[in-house]
Amino acid sequence: MKAKRLLANLLRLFILIAIVLLITYSISIFQGKSAASSSYSYKFQVNPEGFTNVEVNFSSTDSSGSSWVIVPKFSSWNYTFTPSSSTFQSRLVSTSDVGLEDLYFYQAFSFSYTATSPFSMRVQFDFDSGALIIDNRGIFFSPQIGYQKGGVISAKGEVLFDSRLTVNQNKAIAIGTQSYTWTEIGPQRVLFNLPKNEDLLRLQVEFTSSLSSQSTTLTSQNGVFSFTSANRYVDYASNILNLFDRLYSNYTRLFNVSLTPSIGVQFFLPDFDEFLSLGGFVPFSERGAGKINVNIFFIRAINGTIEVIAAHELVHHFLIKSGISPNDFLWFHEGMAQYVSVIMVERLGYEGATLEKDSLEQSTSQLIALLRGENFGFLQNWSPVFSPTNVENYYVGSYYVVSRLAQDYGGLDYYERFFELIHGIDVDNIDILTLYLSKAANASVALTLQGWGFSVFDLYTSSEITEKIVEVQRAIAAVNPFFQPYKSLSEFFYRQALQSFKRGDVEGGSNLLQIALIIANLAPLLTLLTIATIVGIVAYMVHRHSQKAKLKPTVPQPPPEIFPESAE
Repeated sequence: MKAKRLLANLLRLFILIAIVLLITYSISIFQGKSAASSSYSYKFQVNPEGFTNVEVNFSSTDSSGSSWVIVPKFSSWNYTFTPSSSTFQSRLVSTSDVGLEDLYFYQAFSFSYTATSPFSMRVQFDFDSGALIIDNRGIFFSPQIGYQKGGVISAKGEVLFDSRLTVNQNKAIAIGTQSYTWTEIGPQRVLFNLPKNEDLLRLQVEFTSSLSSQSTTLTSQNGVFSFTSANRYVDYASNILNLFDRLYSNYTRLFNVSLTPSIGVQFFLPDFDEFLSLGGFVPFSERGAGKINVNIFFIRAINGTIEVIAAHELVHHFLIKSGISPNDFLWFHEGMAQYVSVIMVERLGYEGATLEKDSLEQSTSQLIALLRGENFGFLQNWSPVFSPTNVENYYVGSYYVVSRLAQDYGGLDYYERFFELIHGIDVDNIDILTLYLSKAANASVALTLQGWGFSVFDLYTSSEITEKIVEVQRAIAAVNPFFQPYKSLSEFFYRQALQSFKRGDVEGGSNLLQIALIIANLAPLLTLLTIATIVGIVAYMVHRHSQKAKLKPTVPQPPPEIFPESAE
């Protein structure tokens, strides 16, 4: 009995000791975690040309630990640590191996250490275009910031500018899944406390430069393009001109037109809020297309990205020269520019073009899911004066329509046939555009477009009407603009005919087409007769006036004077 009681007491004591040890161990772990003092700090030093030196510092008071930080994949970098007696191990892994997305330009530097005193490590590398500068305005956009968050109690990012650069204090943010404002700011310095809940961040700061910008103008080998660029970016400008030289013959064959020298090209720096969303643009006016503008930021992108942007903007010039106006068909302009640029640049072997095409295809699938079907009728309302908030959907939808027509009817060869058919024709109506797309396909495209939500009338199904429309268009296109008002009058009856066909009035439309054809064919004669008639009327009026001037006016005899009888 005593033995059992002794055994029970020993068991209770053992359990009590175990509980005390467990509590002590848990407290030590908790205290160890709370006492961790690891931190990261980033310092970016920007010189007047945008060249940036990057310094990443890791420090910890822990006697041992591990972490990882993002470093460049394709450029040199180095690291040092103190104390030198520390045990240090490291390896490079993909960013996806540490729980991030797979980053093309970056890798993760994973390390562990054991030290008898506070440990610190410094990573350094240079970044040629950390800041992009056009004229006297610049935007700093940091390399990717990413590090292991566990055990880190603080992280800071500091951007230091040369004295000849001045920070715009209203435009400085840290960008992750959302934007964060600065902690401290001055004329040449911005400090950010980096949020702990973000895996990837970049710092963006706008500034002005007091230095004058020296520029050079380059000309393409074929003499069609001239590129004016700041000297610091002249090599990138030369690469784009070389691309245009390689693309030009393919574009002239596809669009069945050539361009008139000299078309200007230039880099531009977008507004602060559009820095990454606007790749390029071409201004449109009644006189045609203006300079090709390319966002300077994309010199930092994957090889082929800026080439796709430049090739995209070049398409707009060819489309306008071929007679397709962005005011009438912005969706067709942007869809063709997207489709042609990725196909043509990919054929030249640029990796970025393939990635861009894959991204577009993925975006089309997402858009169709969002719209719950191929419902692209909204594209018809898109114009240069209408800028929707979800404009990306318009670009993606336009690419889908243009690329799927090509997929069904022969790729770029299909559009080559289309542009050959419309040569010299003024295509300013969705029904006419569809008619020639159908003629190039040798099948009606109207039903396909209608299935995608377009409001379009099928002029192709009646061969007699189709041929008559083509005949009238050719006749109108052949009329010299000098023969007015009959060219405009024939165009008026032609447009009225199309409206009649759309209402289902085939007979009325056919009659109006015939009137338009007669006026177009007789425009020179009618103009000559009109001029002769006007000249005849003027001559007759002049003659009448001269004859009247020769006749002497007959002055009537004055009435006898009547004098009152004088009073005697």
